[in-house]
Amino acid sequence: MKTDDIKIKPDWSKSKEDIWSDKFAGLEDETPAPIIKLSSRRIWQYAAAAVVAIALLVPSVSYIYTDSVTAPKGEHLAVTLPDGSTVQLNADSRISYKPLWWKISREVKLDGEAYFEVAKGRTFAVVSGDVTVQVLGTSFNVFARGERYNVTCLTGRVSVSKLSQSVVLTPGMQAVFTDRKLTAIETAYIQDAVSWTENRFVFSGVPLPDVVAEIERQYNIEVLATGMKPDYLYSGNFSKTDDPVQVLQIVGRPFGVEFKIK
Repeated sequence: MKTDDIKIKPDWSKSKEDIWSDKFAGLEDETPAPIIKLSSRRIWQYAAAAVVAIALLVPSVSYIYTDSVTAPKGEHLAVTLPDGSTVQLNADSRISYKPLWWKISREVKLDGEAYFEVAKGRTFAVVSGDVTVQVLGTSFNVFARGERYNVTCLTGRVSVSKLSQSVVLTPGMQAVFTDRKLTAIETAYIQDAVSWTENRFVFSGVPLPDVVAEIERQYNIEVLATGMKPDYLYSGNFSKTDDPVQVLQIVGRPFGVEFKIK
């Protein structure tokens, strides 16, 4: 049989309208998807759960979020905290705090040196490592660099604690941590502790390497020393407006130490 002899006859027995009717009839026979209806009680339960989840999330975010401020070498910075308390940061110092959590806990973490003027309110804490300073409303200076740590109270009362040790300071007193012991002493040179806020730096019996480190911070320089020993104790002062080369000459002369700016 030749392919030309094969004929296919289409079935035109149904009209176009009949074909569309059959298609829609098939759709109507299909089982409709179930419709889930929520009662008003169940809706309120879901809404309440969402509110609780948000209520739990917001405090968590508030506690986690931390703001930090750093004063680089060669600069001093003034910072205003959420309650109006002010902080003056010395060079190469940094603080961090939680602004969204501030009304619940006024806590600042400090690395370096800072002068605080605290607005009255609930307890205000400054944490440096394992040492904590607590006040209500006062002004004080905190120095926390490496193993050196001291707190100077200018106004009000300041509580200083380190692990199991604690002392309370009143104006004119200073807390010093030496030989693993926290002690409170009275000082007649209370303003010397905060003279750095006016760009004047006063030292009384301070190890020479610590004096040089302060000079490096204030001028943002690196100093090389020849013949310097850690038991050399320096007493004197300098101003940030002084030339650093001259400052180093004056500081090193009593000990026969030569300094060079790298």
